[in-house]
Amino acid sequence: MSVSGRIRQGGKILVSGVLFSILGVGGVLVSILVIPFMKLGPGGPKIRQMRGRWLIHRFFRAFVWALQASGILRLEVEGLPENPNELDGKLLLPSHPGYLDVVLIIALLEKTACVVKESIYNGCFSGAIVREAGYVANRDPEGIIEAASEALTKGNSLIVFPEGTRSRLGAPFKFQRGAAHIALHSHAPIVPIIVTCDPPLLNKGAKWYDVPVETCRYRVRIQAPLVLDLPGIDDLPLHQAARIFTKELEQYFDREVYESGNHAP
Repeated sequence: MSVSGRIRQGGKILVSGVLFSILGVGGVLVSILVIPFMKLGPGGPKIRQMRGRWLIHRFFRAFVWALQASGILRLEVEGLPENPNELDGKLLLPSHPGYLDVVLIIALLEKTACVVKESIYNGCFSGAIVREAGYVANRDPEGIIEAASEALTKGNSLIVFPEGTRSRLGAPFKFQRGAAHIALHSHAPIVPIIVTCDPPLLNKGAKWYDVPVETCRYRVRIQAPLVLDLPGIDDLPLHQAARIFTKELEQYFDREVYESGNHAP
C-alpha cells in the first residue's frame, strides 16, 4: 500500500472510531436525557412508539450521512417506497453482509420496528430507546414468534434478519427458521431486502478498525413482496412447513445475491 493509501486508511479508521463512539454515547444520552421526557408527552403507547422510531431513524440518518461524508461508504438505494405506509404490516427480511446493515435500513425507513438481541433490549446503553420504540426482543423462540406476529398484526413493519448473524462471505445463505415461523404464524407479506457491500465493511469477524482504503459501495434493494408457490404448506406440521419455507427463502436470496452478480468478490 502506498503512503497516501495508508494515510487515507488511517484517517478513515480515526473517523470510524469517533463515529462509533458517538453512536454508543448517543444511545446512553438519549436513554438518560430524552426518553424520560418522551414518556411525559401526550399520546398513548402507539404515539410514543412512533416518536421513539422517529428518533432512532433521525439519529441513524445523521450517522449514515457522516459515514458517506467521510468516504467510508457510498449508499445506493433501489425500491424505496414513495409512501412509507406501503410497508405497513409487512415482514422485512434483509440479507446481512455487515454490522451497519440495520443502521442503513432504519435510516431509510422511519416507521419500521426491528427484532433485536435481548442484551440490547435490556441493556443500559440503548435498552430504553429500543423499548420505547416498540422493538421486539429476541428471547425464547415461542415468545419472539408471538411478539413479532402481534407487531405485524397491529400494522407495524418489522425487520428480521433471517440468518440471525452476519453472512459468511461468498457462502450460500443459511437461515435460521425463526423468520419462517413468524411468516407462517402471522401470514404477513414478505418483503426481501437485498443488502450488498463491495468491498466488504465490518463483515463477520471484522473489527471496528477494519476499514478498507476504498470507499465501500453499499447497496440496499427493497424488493417487491415475495410470493412463494408452496401448495399445501399450511397442511403440514409446523416444523416441516418452516423447514420448506426456509429452504425456499435461502434459494431466493442465493439467486438474488450471487446469480445476479451483486455480491462482493
